[in-house]
Amino acid sequence: MIRKILIFTIAVVLGTGVVFAQDKKPRKSRQEMRKELMEFKKKFLAQEIDLKEEDQKQFFELYNQMSEERMKIFEQTRRLERKVNKDANATEEDYAAVSRAITEAKEKDAEIEKKYDAQFSTFLSSKQLFQLKAAEEKFRKKMHEMRHKKRK
Repeated sequence: MIRKILIFTIAVVLGTGVVFAQDKKPRKSRQEMRKELMEFKKKFLAQEIDLKEEDQKQFFELYNQMSEERMKIFEQTRRLERKVNKDANATEEDYAAVSRAITEAKEKDAEIEKKYDAQFSTFLSSKQLFQLKAAEEKFRKKMHEMRHKKRK
């Protein structure tokens, strides 16, 4: 029941965003949109893992650190990907370098996840840690679906 309410809330929020986006009002900056999305994600995760209020501050400080580390790794990799995709004269070596960078980014991401799992496990139960991973994936899929619908 709570999940249905949450999904309905997500749909309403995003639907409202689409309506407002059609107005002549100035668009929000990427930074503002990213901040709003992160706040929404935090609320979603806290609800999904049944996070106690007294653990929320510690959790989100750690979660923000982890997110920043992960984002830096993948931003660098995406820049390389875009550069090669735009370069009509990209060589086999260029493509090989980007492929290696993608693999290395995934490896670094796994290392970061392990590091933060150990820190989260000091105040989250194993069940909550498992639910966190499932909730992140669920959130990612919902965002992907919404972007896909918006493009149509």
